[in-house]
Amino acid sequence: MVLDPVRAVTDRLDAVIVSQAEPLEAGGRTVQGWIATAFRFGGSAGQSTKNVLNGVWLGHPLHPALTDVPIGAWTTSLIFDLLRLDRSADATLTLGVVASIPTALAGAADWVDAGDEPRRVGFLHALLNVGALCLYLASMRARAAGSRALGVGLSATGFGIAALSAWLGGELVYRHGTSVNRNAWREPVQDFQVAADVASLQEGRLTAGKISVNGQDAPLVLLKRGTEILALGGTCSHWGGPLGEGKLVDDDCVQCPWHGSHFDMRDGSVHKGPATAPAPVFETRVRDGRVEVRTRILTA
Repeated sequence: MVLDPVRAVTDRLDAVIVSQAEPLEAGGRTVQGWIATAFRFGGSAGQSTKNVLNGVWLGHPLHPALTDVPIGAWTTSLIFDLLRLDRSADATLTLGVVASIPTALAGAADWVDAGDEPRRVGFLHALLNVGALCLYLASMRARAAGSRALGVGLSATGFGIAALSAWLGGELVYRHGTSVNRNAWREPVQDFQVAADVASLQEGRLTAGKISVNGQDAPLVLLKRGTEILALGGTCSHWGGPLGEGKLVDDDCVQCPWHGSHFDMRDGSVHKGPATAPAPVFETRVRDGRVEVRTRILTA
């Protein structure tokens, strides 16, 4: 098949990642520590910055939305170079370099919470991006100095490295599930189901519950506020952390025990990242001393 050689190359790259797991793991942990320290050092401003970079305000990870700009600009620059449209090639190359900075920052904000193989793949992804950026900067300098052939050669090499890095970025999402909503495959619960006994709920304290969806247990987290009972899906949308083991924080939010995302118990909205997708919200009622839930149907 035509695709066999391509698959052989990508499989080989996967094998390289496995064979170099130890240095990639060590390097990734070190750099993650630096990034996490920088955000913590910034205090509330650091956390607000991380929320912006994660895409909490967008309801969607920001990094993949930004990657189109540098990749698109550099692809266009390569085409302009081939067509000998020098000024246009230089302008789009510069656009790609400028756009790569916020793109990299958003990627770092997502990657800092990754573990195991996503950490290693993400670290290699970052190293390749840095290499590509250095080549593009060198190309800009060569072009400005009048060494056009050298500049074109450097940028073409940078494009190849950036393309390989983009493939690794796809691996992070499609093979390793980075930044994928962990509740995307949950089917809505149409009919009320028993989630917990009312007696098990304590005022102002989170309680773990569960229901059955297609024969499988689906976790919930519940909160009693006076006569009102609030319920959310118990799986963090970020990396699948158990919200039922989290803690209640300000404004009736549940904090994920894994990476600290905050979800509003009343509407499932994200108040703090790294999660960007809201938690599923459930209607509740009490029947015969038991709490029953079903998926809340959102109306315009």
